[in-house]
This record gives sequence, C-alpha cells and structure tokens, in this order.
Amino acid sequence: MTIGSGRRETRRLRAPRATLVALAAVAACGGSDATAPAPNPGGTTTAVVSTPGNTFSPPFLNIAVGSSVRFEIRGNPHNVIFSTAGAPANINVVSNADVTRTFGTRGTFPYDCTVHPGMSGEIVVQ
Repeated sequence: MTIGSGRRETRRLRAPRATLVALAAVAACGGSDATAPAPNPGGTTTAVVSTPGNTFSPPFLNIAVGSSVRFEIRGNPHNVIFSTAGAPANINVVSNADVTRTFGTRGTFPYDCTVHPGMSGEIVVQ
C-alpha cells in the first residue's frame, strides 16, 4: 500500500462522514411541513391550497382556530363544497382566482369539488 492510496482512502472515508454530519445538522433544524403554515404576527396563519389539474394540493391541512386557507384555483374551473356544519361558506365555481376562507371553529372539515368527482380534501382545525 502506498501513501497516495492511503490518502485516497482517507478522503473517501471523510466524505461520507461529512455528509452524515451535514444531514444530521439539517435534521436537527427540522424540515418544512406543507400542512403547517408559518404563523403571521397575529398568531393565526394563512395556508394555501392549489389546484394542479383536478386535485387539491395539499389534500390535507392542519391549522389553528382563526386561521385562513387561500384556495388558489387555476386552469380548470373548480368549486369547494364543505360537507360539515360549522365550515365557512362554500366557494362557487371559479377559474383563475384566489378565494380565502377563515376557520373560526374547531373540527374536521372535508370538502369536495363537485365539478370533478373524486377531487377532495380535508382541513383539521385545532
């Protein structure tokens, strides 16, 4: 074994160790969670649900009481029909529009786009 090959082995061993250290540091900081929007200064949040194609994205959200959800409806026309008492007002069929609803009551609020069967989501307010 030559000194040169020993250095290469050392470098190969250091690269994985450095990668593991970097991954551990990122993990310690936490990752982003699409279902947990960042709070605004008032303590409530505004989450975003978009409509890529005929789906709601993300399909499930967890928010705090008093928080809002902005439905960014693009392309195809969609509606948002809530099926639980205590939910905010439904959203009529729109296209290329942003519509915001505020959730003032705890609960689980499933919703559907009745224009596109199977297009559904759920918002849990805690």
